[in-house]
Amino acid sequence: MDSYKPRPKELATEYLESYILENNLKAHDKLPPERELSKMWNMNRITLRSAISSMEAAGRLYSVQGRGTMVAPRFVRTLQNLESFTKYASGYDASSETRLLSFSIVECDKHLAHRFERMLGEKLYRISRLRIIGDIPIMIENSFIPHELAPGLEEHDLVKGSLYAILENSYGLIMDHGEEKTSITSVNAEEAEYLDIKADSPAFWNVSITRDSRNIVVEYCRTVARVDVVEMSSILRWDYAGGENHK
Repeated sequence: MDSYKPRPKELATEYLESYILENNLKAHDKLPPERELSKMWNMNRITLRSAISSMEAAGRLYSVQGRGTMVAPRFVRTLQNLESFTKYASGYDASSETRLLSFSIVECDKHLAHRFERMLGEKLYRISRLRIIGDIPIMIENSFIPHELAPGLEEHDLVKGSLYAILENSYGLIMDHGEEKTSITSVNAEEAEYLDIKADSPAFWNVSITRDSRNIVVEYCRTVARVDVVEMSSILRWDYAGGENHK
């Protein structure tokens, strides 16, 4: 059987990705000129340029006329980490900002009542916030929290303060586990305007349920995140429970 040989464009993309990793290039670091890379890898410049264009479309690289090709900023979100946006954003060498898009009180419909394991009509806070890192809007979060668990939540600063810290420090709600599902969606016109992308652009769609130490659902959250600047990461661990595992 013949061994698999990647197509020239795929190979060029692998070389580019490896170069970024091996040289520890960060956001806005510049790649060598195309001529130098082509010579280094003995590669046709047309093939290399095609790979660069694909990586630009995927949000991995960007080019500036007269300056060359640079590494685009990427924000990695590890799905296993249960942490606030404030703590998450602090891991990047860039400023972060939160904009409160809306704050209201709604009633549990059938879907929300099922999610929260509560009765129809019970009151929930609905908090919609735009998350920004380094002047780049990266995601819109829509959080639902039972009014009963956090009365007076509207009196707290939900822009500069961490919602999780407020829930813990003011209401004794220590969220320590939950579930999250990720899929792909497309943004509507309103979401596109906030995220500074085109309408119908692809986006990550995350739905999470977070519980406290008593196993009470404290937050149900729907998040729309840009795929061109956000990466979803997962940690694989071997599960020894139940005996031998096979792949």
